Amino acid sequence: MFYIDVYKVLRECNMAITGIKYKFMVFTKTMDHAFEGHIPFACEEPVITQTSRNECETTVTKYQLPEEAVKQFRGLIEKYGITGWIGKTPAAPKLLDGDVHNTVSMLTLFFDDGTTSDITFREVPEETGAEAAGAFRKLFFSLTDEDKKISEEKLYPNLEECREIKEQHGPVVAVETGSFTMGMMYGSNQWYTQTVEKVDGKEGTVLVTLKIKRGDGPEITESKETESDILSKVQEISDRENISCWHYAAIDPSIPVDMSMRPMDFTANGWLHIYYDDSKITGCPKVKRTIDEKACKLGGKEVDRAITNMVNECVAKSGAKVELSSANPFLGIPVAADPPAPNTMTSMMGNFPGNGMGVALNQTPVNNSVADQNSPWECPCGKKDNTGKFCSECGYPRR
Repeated sequence: MFYIDVYKVLRECNMAITGIKYKFMVFTKTMDHAFEGHIPFACEEPVITQTSRNECETTVTKYQLPEEAVKQFRGLIEKYGITGWIGKTPAAPKLLDGDVHNTVSMLTLFFDDGTTSDITFREVPEETGAEAAGAFRKLFFSLTDEDKKISEEKLYPNLEECREIKEQHGPVVAVETGSFTMGMMYGSNQWYTQTVEKVDGKEGTVLVTLKIKRGDGPEITESKETESDILSKVQEISDRENISCWHYAAIDPSIPVDMSMRPMDFTANGWLHIYYDDSKITGCPKVKRTIDEKACKLGGKEVDRAITNMVNECVAKSGAKVELSSANPFLGIPVAADPPAPNTMTSMMGNFPGNGMGVALNQTPVNNSVADQNSPWECPCGKKDNTGKFCSECGYPRR
């Protein structure tokens, strides 16, 4: 039987390559930096347009594109037979373990009929693909230096613009809400997270894990499995809203921020993390994407609230529960044992109870009714012979 590579024949015989897009990513579990370079092979304005994205800003820079550079890119396509890779199934990338970073190169070919083809450099034996990826990377970055720069613009994308960014991601495998509060009182810092993740081999079953930690105390955790379709629902929202690219949203730092109502002795923040299995794309099995304060301020509040409510309902259904000690270590009075479910927006506003600050600061310290303010005093934590305005043991203020 005579086999014809249809894709190769069509591309090489009937369609001409009019340009390429080269993409280079340096990524960890958050995939925090991506470079995209559009290189036209024939146009009135011979420039390379590079878009650099990270979690703080997007930078669009234009560089000179010499005719010789176009010939070099065409030469690499011909040397490695790139058009012959079209239609082949890419090999799986190496899995990213731990918190180390990795890099990946991708190439998109543009044809004169308006179609495109993506190349991952894994469609061929590993040695050839790695060599070709290195050659494209070296040529691209040699052309995008300061000497060849034409212009540069800093952009701060809103969510509407982030929804238009195209990135490939695998399925949603976990969702997590969390909050952190911090006060001036020693031991008042508190973390609380709720994680719902896929259970391998058990369709429709998720693992709910709660974790809480206050100050220097031990982390308390509990996990329970429960039946839920929450991950498929989050997947629908993610696909519709393109949440995987929301971490590129940024607030222009030149816009004034009103700090007058922000407390100086208390800090709170919250987050919503969605995890994607990108094992077949970049080799990272659990890529984290975040809905945080900036995303909520830019219009993502309703999405944040909808997913957070799903997580809270799933946790309640599972029956998982964690409790801190029921007594304040300094005053010996009860405090909230069950922290409320964290919510990104409410915790951003400092509306997260159970943090241990308000309880202690509203109490009357014991044995401090002395006329001489310079005399030693006893703190509620039990530390005696304090002489300053704050306890030398825990930092509690003198009353």
